[in-house]
Amino acid sequence: MSFAPFSRVSSRQRQQMPLLLLLLSCFPAITNGCTNILVTPGASAKSEPMLAYAADSANLMGYLYHYPSIESSSSEKTRKVYGWDSGEYLGSIPEYNGRTYNVVGNANEAGLVIGETTFGGIEKLTTPREDAIIDYGSLIYITLQRSATAREAIQTMIDLTDQYGYASEGESFSIVDSNEVWWMEVIGRGRDNPRQGFVYVAAHVPDGYVASHANQARITTFPRDDPENYLYSDDVVSLAKSLGLYESVSGDEEFDLQFSFSDVYDPVTFEGARFCEGRVFSVYHSIVSDPKDFHDKYADYVRGKDFTSRMPLFVKPSKLLTLDDITNAMSSHYEQTPLDWSNDVGAGMYHVPYRPRPLVWKYEEEDYCNERPIGTQQTGWNFIAVVRPTMPPPLQAILWFGVDDTSTSPRYPVYASSTEVSSAYGGVGTQDGNPSPLLDFDISKAFWVQNMVSNFAYARWEQIYPVINEKRRSIQEDFVTRMAHMDDHALKLYESGNIDAAVNSVTDFSVVAGDELHTVWWKFYGQLFAKFRDGYEINEKSGEASCGCDVKSAGMSKDWKKRIVGETAGKYKVTGMANGNGVDDDGHPIHNDDDSAGPNMSTMLRQGQSSAFAVQESDVPKSDESLKASNKLKLKALQ
Repeated sequence: MSFAPFSRVSSRQRQQMPLLLLLLSCFPAITNGCTNILVTPGASAKSEPMLAYAADSANLMGYLYHYPSIESSSSEKTRKVYGWDSGEYLGSIPEYNGRTYNVVGNANEAGLVIGETTFGGIEKLTTPREDAIIDYGSLIYITLQRSATAREAIQTMIDLTDQYGYASEGESFSIVDSNEVWWMEVIGRGRDNPRQGFVYVAAHVPDGYVASHANQARITTFPRDDPENYLYSDDVVSLAKSLGLYESVSGDEEFDLQFSFSDVYDPVTFEGARFCEGRVFSVYHSIVSDPKDFHDKYADYVRGKDFTSRMPLFVKPSKLLTLDDITNAMSSHYEQTPLDWSNDVGAGMYHVPYRPRPLVWKYEEEDYCNERPIGTQQTGWNFIAVVRPTMPPPLQAILWFGVDDTSTSPRYPVYASSTEVSSAYGGVGTQDGNPSPLLDFDISKAFWVQNMVSNFAYARWEQIYPVINEKRRSIQEDFVTRMAHMDDHALKLYESGNIDAAVNSVTDFSVVAGDELHTVWWKFYGQLFAKFRDGYEINEKSGEASCGCDVKSAGMSKDWKKRIVGETAGKYKVTGMANGNGVDDDGHPIHNDDDSAGPNMSTMLRQGQSSAFAVQESDVPKSDESLKASNKLKLKALQ
């Protein structure tokens, strides 16, 4: 999602500028960041390319978009274009002359998938021309309607913006088909440039490798003589020179291999390293063969301490990756990395890997920050796309689609050729002129039910999240099994020539899967609420007479108790307790008639010793039994 601009500064200037000034320049983008993971066929356990995408924005509704295929033979028909972030009308362009591809979410019926993350870039180039029409969101969906392969998509994106103008900031696009994985970084030519569109570099991800980007431009230098693997605009270097952003080393830009797209158009700053590259680090660190070596090389970089030790563009995983592996990577909160933040005071007693916004905050005139992991609370929707090259085009692309936080949301499989989508997940986005209904709570929409689950978990993360994760795992396993049967059925129909029947079958499957998941997850929320309400954990217990359940309180960890005792200077120290045996979960004294347990409460009170419950001598009954009853009633009244 959208990333606000920041000005280009030198390394020395960055070191001298107050941290907050740097962060203010791109802070809105960090709030609305995204993360992409690109897996090539040779890095996949099933030789199937994958693309994972989290669309993170607090003002984005979790909808699955659908653009049906349309046939147009009239050049007079137009399409209105709205900004995906702003919802503002940007202009109209002629509708495509011919048949468009059916698009579901960010995939189409030809097996093409596109994702993005916004990096913003230098301020000079983030303000578009006044007549620019195509923003990055519309660019994705229009391209999906008009392109069948990754290379076609790259050219379509260039043609559209050259003709109608590019109305957004710097973007990194992930473009995947059944055979190739491409990564394209673009930035507009500037408000006053007579030439429309953007400058760009597109890199073909080598087979057998994995790539990732997260709101920071990452393509640096690139060859000029390898069109099979690198594409670039003819003015990508000359534009930088004309703006005074780059001076040629050799004097001949065609052979000036020192030019770095990222360093010129989106220089790394503290926020780019810490909040953006940190997420890439968490992906790469989890899949490389030597995590310790990777950590030692790049930990200071992602901490924002050393901008010179940049991570590689691509990495080779230590093993072939599965859907489960990418699911885990998209659930990261920086566990087992230098940015793990689940154990400090901000995480609380339940080790919560979330903090309130803003990311940067001030205390006594000093600036501090929270971390920004992949798993985050403000995600609108997310997916893991799998493209199966052995299947015919209408059956190739599968979106494992979910809404809200990528670490808590379950996903269900959607065939990209589906002609309908589940009503629980479907909706029309701001890129089509419809504001997100974020103040209209609607239990019929999966977005709201999932937010109820995740927000419930945030309060007691350590206890509730494992239950959620296990439920997500079992749901995904079940869908994988059921989808295999649907694949067999649809493939037989397709191979018999009954293509429409095949598409109808996968459409029905996808719609039912979404509707069913919504029902299951709503029921699961109720189960979670009943199980973990009021700080307890309540489980079924056969034969228990009062409720048929076992009610337990997890209490606090030893470390947390130590912290409370150390920070409160004895405020909560108990200096007297009935029979010296403590209280149960409801605050009732636990009695022990064994004299070896020490003096009981009545003895202490008779001797004038203080009580933690401040019972006055005049209030002390004459008998031990009446004393016990009195203390019990007093404690019970305090619950």
